[in-house]
Amino acid sequence: MKTSLNSLKRGLIVASGLLLAGCELQEVTIVEVDPTVVAEVYVQIGGGQFGASQIVAFLHSTLDGTSVFDAAVPGATITVSAPGSGSVELGETAPERCLVLTNGEEFGSCYHFSQQGPPSATFPFGPGDLVELTIDLPSGDRMISQSRIPGDFQIEGIEDGLRCMVPPDTELPIRWTESPGTWAYINETTIFGLRAALEPRGIEVDEDPLQLLGLSVSSDDTEILFPSEFGIFDRFDLDQDVATALQNGLPAGTMAPVTIAATDRNYVNWARGGNFNPSGQVRVPSIQGDGTGVFATLVVRGFQAFSGPDAGQAGVLPLCQGS
Repeated sequence: MKTSLNSLKRGLIVASGLLLAGCELQEVTIVEVDPTVVAEVYVQIGGGQFGASQIVAFLHSTLDGTSVFDAAVPGATITVSAPGSGSVELGETAPERCLVLTNGEEFGSCYHFSQQGPPSATFPFGPGDLVELTIDLPSGDRMISQSRIPGDFQIEGIEDGLRCMVPPDTELPIRWTESPGTWAYINETTIFGLRAALEPRGIEVDEDPLQLLGLSVSSDDTEILFPSEFGIFDRFDLDQDVATALQNGLPAGTMAPVTIAATDRNYVNWARGGNFNPSGQVRVPSIQGDGTGVFATLVVRGFQAFSGPDAGQAGVLPLCQGS
């Protein structure tokens, strides 16, 4: 037994020596990394009554390891142009213009352009145009990109920007014509008045208004049921009783703007957030040069739906006919 114990001790000593030999500290060199500018630039064509055609750019800088850090990127010159159609320059504006991009969770600089002038004035770019982006930074750095705006399309049976009625608790089929060149359709609605509408049914609503997203992943996938097929990326977070109520249609007394957006490849490759990740596991940037980010284009069509006489619009608004 004594011999066995001595052999075991020698084995433990040898094993410990091997472990120590494998744990030698290696010299590590820390490399200082310069901050990188990230730009998110979106050209939106259309939007009905929910907003005119516009270009929005949000610029922010990555951390540079300093103790004092400002993510803002002021003083940039941002130009969007179409060969043969001229160009426009975005103006620096209040951050609130870009909150839709950042959800209020980031700091940076916002730039914006929308058509100024009478209602008859036309936006300089349209569906199908090839548009190019140039960002000149105060440092002298430059970022570039381009995108082909998706082709025009229309919601069948519902005029763009229409305010219309839907019968309570009745689903509305929404169909639209195909947008040439689109990579995906982003279908979005925000339902107002749910808390008061569902309270008589004993259903508690935590989120009012309630925003829901849907996704059609090919150019010929041009049909969706409203509102039951919206919110595909919110299924696991949405209250089950609320989700069940919406399977039948909008409850009486609610109102919901509905938008269908045809998006380009750059948009699809970049979009990530929560459960909404059409880009897959990682974002794929489309901006090149002395920075990174996305330059995306989309064409938006939409309408505003009111449900039932409790919405205060009975006898005034036409029916949302769909097709």
